[in-house]
Amino acid sequence: MKKLFFLFFFFAFALHGSVLTLQKGVSTPVEQSISYFEDVQGTLTLEQVKREPFTPYTKERRVNFGFTQSVYWFKINLLTSSSQDTHWWMKIDYPLLESVDMYLLQSDTLLIKHQKMGTSQPFNSRDIGSHYFISELPLYNSSDSTLYLRVKTQSSMQLPISIFSSENLMQELEQSNFFVGVYYGIFFIVLLYNAVLFIYTMDKNYLRYILFLVSFILWQLSFDGLGIKYIWGDNYWFIEHGSSAFIPFTAFCALYFSRYFLNTPIYAPKVDKAIIIMMFLSIFMSIASLFLHYAQMIPLNAALASILPVVLLIAGLRVMRHEYRAARFYVAGWSSFLIATIIFAFNKFDLIPSFYGINNVQQIGSAIEMIFLSLALADRVYLLQREYIEKLNHLNDTLRDKVESALNEARLKDRLFVQQSRLAAMGEMIEQIAHQWRQPLHTLALINQDMYVKQKLGKCDAKAFEESHERIDEHLQYLSKTIDDFRNFYKTDKSKSFEDLGELAAEALKLSDVFLKYAKIKTYLDVSTILKVNIAKNEMIQVLMNLIKNAHDAILEQRITDGKISIRVEEVEKGIKISVEDNAGGIAPDIIEKVFDIYFTTKDHEHGSGLGLHMSKYIIEESFRGQIWVENILGGARFIIVLPFEEIQTLVS
Repeated sequence: MKKLFFLFFFFAFALHGSVLTLQKGVSTPVEQSISYFEDVQGTLTLEQVKREPFTPYTKERRVNFGFTQSVYWFKINLLTSSSQDTHWWMKIDYPLLESVDMYLLQSDTLLIKHQKMGTSQPFNSRDIGSHYFISELPLYNSSDSTLYLRVKTQSSMQLPISIFSSENLMQELEQSNFFVGVYYGIFFIVLLYNAVLFIYTMDKNYLRYILFLVSFILWQLSFDGLGIKYIWGDNYWFIEHGSSAFIPFTAFCALYFSRYFLNTPIYAPKVDKAIIIMMFLSIFMSIASLFLHYAQMIPLNAALASILPVVLLIAGLRVMRHEYRAARFYVAGWSSFLIATIIFAFNKFDLIPSFYGINNVQQIGSAIEMIFLSLALADRVYLLQREYIEKLNHLNDTLRDKVESALNEARLKDRLFVQQSRLAAMGEMIEQIAHQWRQPLHTLALINQDMYVKQKLGKCDAKAFEESHERIDEHLQYLSKTIDDFRNFYKTDKSKSFEDLGELAAEALKLSDVFLKYAKIKTYLDVSTILKVNIAKNEMIQVLMNLIKNAHDAILEQRITDGKISIRVEEVEKGIKISVEDNAGGIAPDIIEKVFDIYFTTKDHEHGSGLGLHMSKYIIEESFRGQIWVENILGGARFIIVLPFEEIQTLVS
């Protein structure tokens, strides 16, 4: 009786169109039983549509109408022959559909279920938390039913629809999830692999490739519907604009990476110009996608995605001609992606028929491409490493001679530099000796003239002669001591000994006394420590005299009438600190960082060599392992020297 009942309805439906017979455990192609109606205005209701003639879908491929602004209604007549305890599910394997209204009617009259699906609906409203659109079909008490689907989308009008029993659906989802897991697992491994290589090599090409990889993953998550499920959720603005922006941004990242990886400016300059133009175009389209509708941008994005692999493939082929081995993997990768992209894009425009796995063809191509690009980068690293090893071996053959030559040259430069600095200082010292001797010599000349006149006048008695002799002897002793002071300063002995910095500062002031008095500059010395430091005495005096002379010149240059130079020696946390301050108004901010540079001077070449402060820094930091710097203070500048405690504790112990 049941068989007769089933046959009756089967032939009844056959009079009105194809019938999809649902049998448990049997997979029946839905496309052979589906009919459609195009609602151009998109205003018809279900009751109105039921009265319209539906056209059977006769193409032997999955339902695809390309890009269209029309609303499409689809109709499927269902006939169940299995037991009533079987659960049936409808699955639409295209996550980009914006709006899907499902109507399930019994005998084409009684509404059993109405459900809204699509990216415009909240994700948690779906019957199953899948990135596909899956809805339960309650066919328990009905052997004949009619399924209506109202589909509106800004993407390609496709309807890869299947109807499964619960058991078959579970198998389908397991296979799908396995494929998704393997696909994104490959991306994760490739991403991790290249991140490790970037950390190891610090090659920016890996960073550019990682950027391309991340942008492509985001685009693929958007296309697969997994982005809605796991990342941006029900953010409709992101679904509407972000998804279409990922395509041109991914194109930009691919072009950016390829341009530097292939070095197209050198190996393929003509193609490089096309790449630059496409980079600007991609950025423009990415920005435009944030403001324009998805329907306006997706055809342009699809065209860009189709052209991109062609341009990059041509670039790879051009570079291959220069025997760049890594380009072979690059070409292989983009070739696979190009084939997959062309198939995918042509399917979107309904230029080629749909087939099983058509929606995953670009995923397969992209996975192969990413693997080949990673191999290309790895091969590039291998070539660079081999080249580096060869260069290293070559350098090792001559390294000893080069190092010895460099050391000898450095020692020579060091000796010449010290000699040049000392000669510059010696010139200043000779001038100071001349100042020191000028007054005593003048006095000796007066005493001599006085003795001569008295002798001629007969007034040079024994007492007057004795007084003149004592005065001449006093000045001669002064001249002799001056020579000794400067001779000791110019001794080349650099052996270190423990010295009192207060005494060295006093001696430096004494040697500078003539030009300081001549400029009417007052000096102050404040010493608050008795600790001694293990240093070379003459070198330390030279440093202090350089700082004193520098302060003297600054005071004269600024025409300070009451010039002052203060030297302070004190103990601080890090060691012994020597400060040399002046009241010359300070150093201009734009040159304060340059005062220690060699040959840098604000004086003319006749009065400044630019060696004094640089030599002082060299002595303090290289010979004494200390620090020296300068800072502006209120009304002037302060040079600070800090000598470390390591050189002091030896004496204390």
